[in-house]
Amino acid sequence: MNHIRLIEIINAYGTHSGKWPREEREAAMGLLTRDLEAQSLISKVRELDLILDKYRVSVQTNLRTRILNNIPRRFWFDRFIDWVLPSPDGFISNSWRPVLVGSLPLIVGLIVGNSLSTIEVIDSWEDEISLVALSTSNTGGINE
Repeated sequence: MNHIRLIEIINAYGTHSGKWPREEREAAMGLLTRDLEAQSLISKVRELDLILDKYRVSVQTNLRTRILNNIPRRFWFDRFIDWVLPSPDGFISNSWRPVLVGSLPLIVGLIVGNSLSTIEVIDSWEDEISLVALSTSNTGGINE
């Protein structure tokens, strides 16, 4: 144990020897009994340590709600623009967003188009039969 290590222990754990690391406690106590400079250092730091031990933090009952209420509210349009046009910092990870926004009209159009289909299967067979009949019939061309 040297003087520098004792200073590190006191700064890290305080002046109460019960808080010091067990494996270094006896060596530090031995140095304190022999070294006058270490004794003067610990007496100076002990006053601060006692003041810090006596200090109690007051309980803030509504601290969480006050902090959350101070968060600035953003308009939904600003959030939408930030979502569609991501920052250049995370461009690679956020590049899917504009692609998704661009493909949404296509997806919605396909869904709406398929759900509003008015063609019935029976009518389409009749139309096909009449078209086949027209294409195979002789229309009065030059080679009659």
